[in-house]
Amino acid sequence: MKLKTVCLGVLLTASSIFAGEFINYKSLSTQLKTEAKKAGNYASTEEVKAALKSKEWIIGDVRTMDEWAAAHIKGAVRLGRQSPEKALALFALDDDDKFVKQNLIVVCNSAARASIEAETFRKMGFKTVKIYDLYSWIDECNPVVTKYTVKKDKGGQNLKFGNFYAEHCYKK
Repeated sequence: MKLKTVCLGVLLTASSIFAGEFINYKSLSTQLKTEAKKAGNYASTEEVKAALKSKEWIIGDVRTMDEWAAAHIKGAVRLGRQSPEKALALFALDDDDKFVKQNLIVVCNSAARASIEAETFRKMGFKTVKIYDLYSWIDECNPVVTKYTVKKDKGGQNLKFGNFYAEHCYKK
């Protein structure tokens, strides 16, 4: 009985020590986004447009498949959430694991996930890693593409699939 009590006490003490160092997702992503802005690592829409035209940059989207299917930037590559570092290697490295593209803009809806993933990508050796939020792209009336089809999504705009703009962009 005493052994169980001692073990329980040790377990509770150890868990409270480790729990004190835990940073929740929202706090971490907010902190990282703030640091990225201060360091000049939060990309502007103009930087994203320039990177899309450049052979030196990758625009990597770390959102889920459903988010990607709903709307993404044409020319971006989907890295996903499960193991984006493995997916990124397909676009950034040659057969000898040498960089062919060392500059990266990481995209997600609000840049929260992007800010966390950017830390990993920096440690992988990318020369420049910036973050960007898709909300800004859409709000500034830039087009997004969708993977939905009339067969899967009967609410589409007839047979017009491809570039879409936010509704406020159509109002004059």
